[in-house]
Amino acid sequence: MYGLAQCRVCGKPRVVDLSKSSSACPYCSAEEDTSKLPVFFRSPDQSAVREALSQATGFTPPDLAAKKKRIEQADPYSTMVYRYEHASDLEEKMEILAEGLTRIKGTFTLDDVREIAGDRAEKMVSAMLDRCLISEVRIGIYKG
Repeated sequence: MYGLAQCRVCGKPRVVDLSKSSSACPYCSAEEDTSKLPVFFRSPDQSAVREALSQATGFTPPDLAAKKKRIEQADPYSTMVYRYEHASDLEEKMEILAEGLTRIKGTFTLDDVREIAGDRAEKMVSAMLDRCLISEVRIGIYKG
């Protein structure tokens, strides 16, 4: 059995599993005895209780289809730059650059790497060449 209850500490409504002896509030983390919580709505169906919560608070779940569509329509260059900036190690950054620039531009130059890597571009290109992540197809022109 599930219920729509109000936290006695922060006062926010939340969904509670009434079969459990205690429940932690997702907002303030207060641990409360479920038998002492004020319950406004009960149902064996959790989705019905979630619907009651959304009606009580005006909450609407995010539109996942719109998010997926936005991701699919994202600019590949800015996505590559974002992935590069959020990569944790140097190897991963080099792989992102080599694959991304090759996929987007076909071939790329040191200036293309410099736009993303800044003043580390020369070292990045040299390291990518040493690791065979890219090859120099013509003088100053690289491909992954």
